[in-house]
Amino acid sequence: MDRLDASRIGMPASSDRPTVFAVSWTELICGDLGGPCPRCSGAISLRVAEMVEGDRLLWTVTSQCLDCGYTDEMHDRPDVFDSESIVRQTLIDQVGLTRLRADPDTNRGLRLRSLAVFRKRGATIAEAADACAALTGHGLAGTPGEMAILADQLTAQGVRVTLQPYGPARDGTV
Repeated sequence: MDRLDASRIGMPASSDRPTVFAVSWTELICGDLGGPCPRCSGAISLRVAEMVEGDRLLWTVTSQCLDCGYTDEMHDRPDVFDSESIVRQTLIDQVGLTRLRADPDTNRGLRLRSLAVFRKRGATIAEAADACAALTGHGLAGTPGEMAILADQLTAQGVRVTLQPYGPARDGTV
């Protein structure tokens, strides 16, 4: 496996920390995420947002008709927003991936703490071991929000990590 996709490790449980911030968003016109306006059949502009609320990742799609102004919003719907969803892929296409890495020398002796974080997220023992190896090797890659949550969880256990852009977005930015 060239890189371990953070979405396969499992989504974190909700937290009572109230912090909410937008990690990334993009403007789209129709495409695979929406059809015509349900009121007037006009073209729809879509805004895709990824937010972190405590330890919970939220995806939101806001649609607005360019003709009549009708607006609708979908939040965190599991039937629409899963790890392989068009929403996640759209975010990756527009803003690129974020890489999370931990220096093996700096974090020597913290492997059990790292394993515990991945196990708590639902990884099997083998998946957690692979994730730890990737973390101190080439890094783990995911959306900015996925990696921000994982970085917070690892840091809370004393693991020192870095986040950096990984791979270009569709517009060529890194």
